[in-house]
Amino acid sequence: MLKQVLHTGVAVADLAAAVELYTSLGFAVHNEFEKPEPKARIITVKQGETAFELWQFEDPAHPLAAFIRNHVAIYSDDLEADVDALVAKGYTLVIPVTEGVIMRYAFVADAAGCCYEIATKK
Repeated sequence: MLKQVLHTGVAVADLAAAVELYTSLGFAVHNEFEKPEPKARIITVKQGETAFELWQFEDPAHPLAAFIRNHVAIYSDDLEADVDALVAKGYTLVIPVTEGVIMRYAFVADAAGCCYEIATKK
């Protein structure tokens, strides 16, 4: 079952400048990691229950970056079932279930092209 919004993912051109902006707004760095495919540095900033995942892609033209650059992440307690249910409702699976650096996830897109990361604990 889909449970809660985890974060909003945003691509940034300059990760340090983006972190500076968010920290000036009262956010704190929550975690930081690198992703091998597509190669990117990611920093999550958080204030209370609001979180942004800031992505600086090495290659912004990478095909997967198009889906990841602007997304809403939603926590699922049954990843495969929730992804299957969304696909049955007309969402398009754009990134299949993947073992990520921190979580297991899949990306789906709605008819308007909005992307959603459905994620669960590893």
